Amino acid sequence: MSLLTSSAFCNNVKHDELDTIEINHPNFSAHVCMQGAQLLSFKPTDKSDFLWVSDKIEYKKDRSLRGGIPICWPWFGVVDKNIDSVKANIQSQAAHGFVRTMIWQLHSLKESVNGVEISLCLESNTETLKLWPFKFKLLAHFSFSHEVTVTLETVNTDSKEMHLTQALHTYFPTTDIQATHIRGLNNVPYTDALDQWQEKQQAGKVIFDQEVDRIYQSGGPFSLNSPQQCLTLRTQNCHSTVVWNPWIKKSTTLSQFNDNDYLTMFCVESANALHDVVSIKPAQSHCLSMTLSLA
Repeated sequence: MSLLTSSAFCNNVKHDELDTIEINHPNFSAHVCMQGAQLLSFKPTDKSDFLWVSDKIEYKKDRSLRGGIPICWPWFGVVDKNIDSVKANIQSQAAHGFVRTMIWQLHSLKESVNGVEISLCLESNTETLKLWPFKFKLLAHFSFSHEVTVTLETVNTDSKEMHLTQALHTYFPTTDIQATHIRGLNNVPYTDALDQWQEKQQAGKVIFDQEVDRIYQSGGPFSLNSPQQCLTLRTQNCHSTVVWNPWIKKSTTLSQFNDNDYLTMFCVESANALHDVVSIKPAQSHCLSMTLSLA
């Protein structure tokens, strides 16, 4: 990571088994893990962190970290819930693809008095081709200023068209889950993963008083409201949004997760999921993007 040598704001910091980039800028701080290109923290100066990370997080190789923004790619969720054009080429039963536990490379770094832009890169190799038979170049772009934008760029470097689903699996903090709600989904259809994958329609704001696992047919914008802070989520090339909270029972089964962590977090995942499939022809690319700012 030689680009960091002359950086004014960025440093390479080792956490247990994993390398991370820590950014300390006059306007914000941020923390990116090289494994999975996973953003773990973004905190504007004198404000609360936009993201939630479990205090049981483990910086171990080949393990996805619980919190921040894990990248799900080139399939979202369990393999069998993807449509045929996606799952036909998958040679794995792992949920959420394989890039969350792979080591990415620092691709570019730009910084100024106003902010920092970092890009990480992962390219297909013998290991990825065994799991998914396509050549690709995947770029995770992070733009930090008074707000944060995360863009996942997929470049098809193969000779055949690829079909994929994906998500920026974002964890948000709250001081009280039952006083937390999401606006922007009223009347939007969704698939309820907890009720035999039935199609339903949202009525009013989304609240949390039980386990929630839904895929909405909308990319926002959304207002995320908690006693801690109110955020605006805007997206591009995103036509699906996953809302998730494991609640009481499932919390006891999750790795790197305290039994009562469901009280202090919720996920709103900017995605292309289920029938919202991304198709990319050879030499073409696709960008999924999300921006978080204070409301």
